[in-house]
Amino acid sequence: MALYPKLVRNLFLPLSLWRNGELAQRRYLREFERTQYLSTEAIRELQWQRLRALLHHAYAQCPFYRTRFDHAGMTPDDLRGLEDLRALPILEKRDLQEQCEEMVARNWPRNDLIANQTGGSTGAPVPFYLSKDRKCSRAAATLRHNRWAGWRIGDRAAVLWGAPRDRPADSWRARLRGVLLREPLWLDTANITEASLAKFHTDLLRYRPRIIQAYARSAVLFARYLQAHGLTPHRPYSIITSAEVLEAEERRLLEEVFGCPVFNRYGCREVSVVASECSSHRGLHIMAEGLYLEIETPHGPAAAGEMGTILVTDLLNYAMPLIRYRIGDVGAWASGPCPCGRGLPRLERVAGRVTDFLVGCDGRLVSGVYLATYVVAQRPSLGQVQILQDKAGAVTYRIKPGRNFNQLRDLEYLRTTTRRYLGAEAEIASEVVQELPAAPSGKFLFSRSTVAPCFLSQRSARSAQGGSRIREG
Repeated sequence: MALYPKLVRNLFLPLSLWRNGELAQRRYLREFERTQYLSTEAIRELQWQRLRALLHHAYAQCPFYRTRFDHAGMTPDDLRGLEDLRALPILEKRDLQEQCEEMVARNWPRNDLIANQTGGSTGAPVPFYLSKDRKCSRAAATLRHNRWAGWRIGDRAAVLWGAPRDRPADSWRARLRGVLLREPLWLDTANITEASLAKFHTDLLRYRPRIIQAYARSAVLFARYLQAHGLTPHRPYSIITSAEVLEAEERRLLEEVFGCPVFNRYGCREVSVVASECSSHRGLHIMAEGLYLEIETPHGPAAAGEMGTILVTDLLNYAMPLIRYRIGDVGAWASGPCPCGRGLPRLERVAGRVTDFLVGCDGRLVSGVYLATYVVAQRPSLGQVQILQDKAGAVTYRIKPGRNFNQLRDLEYLRTTTRRYLGAEAEIASEVVQELPAAPSGKFLFSRSTVAPCFLSQRSARSAQGGSRIREG
């Protein structure tokens, strides 16, 4: 084994965690590496112990949950097992939007709260807080799930990512830290051109990462670009896709183009990694030591293979508990044990957000994720939004208004900001609706375009120095 990854694993990373007061990450990683092979019964017992402690804490310290228990006519002592949690109402996104501060534990130090917000690709943006300890356990969970795909601490990796807030800082200290810790090569898909895609190709051939992690749509777009231009890609050990639904045909495309297995991952900003594939590719193992998932149907808990609404309870975020939180996705339980031997429960499949790229006036591509995060999420009064496109340079916003919605001002905001990304001549239409139902498959279509960019459908003879601009998130 190469020396440098060992130095990262055993020296540089521990020193960095110690300096930042985040040594709890190593403790959690040791725990999660051990507990993944517990029996199903032992994992459920661990979940129950953590859920019971969380419920008592939330009842004593969070005004929102005290009221919720009181209205249900019960206390945490009335719950005798995991299944009894169904006696509590479902926590909706609007609850966080309207009563976030009432969910924060009164005994929690304000200087320990880390503020965050969702991007809005499954509806309206949602604010929330987590503790510094929860930040450590989330990072440890990610490291464990990375290992299932062959990504070890210290390995070379590259990410195709388009959320500027996730990008590492650019100070000299941050760059030095990135070099020492061998942080991933960042391939910024927030504002790119065809020339940038060509540069991604050459950068990957030069850097030769063991792992590529990407937004599902980013990876598919890049694969289609390579295929259309007849380019031979770097072949990593594996690819990890997340952030959006990965369809079966898209997985086949990625595996064909890059010649390696794809590991799908499901997560959300509120609780980080929810579930990931192992090397058996028989569903996605839930991060069950830190999360308790339910799948609900109109007639009760879902049976194996039956699609239903996903509810998540974060067992480790005491700063602002999320109990029976409706993420906005639907999924189904897998049945039977996994050949890998882990006792963690599995999701057979997930149907969540679908965010197509939209085509601008001049052929540029703008990702739905980018518009969700940097247009819609910046205007909470818009509520829930869906974007439809059937002609280049023209989009229709369907809007289920939020609080304080002002049709005149909010629609003018949409027209102005959207034209910054789709082009000054873009046609922007809007429609105010009462509901934005999911598709029959359960997916929420945040952005749907039937317009295909021409440079992906045929081999281009143009120079890589020109070409269409692409914006993604």
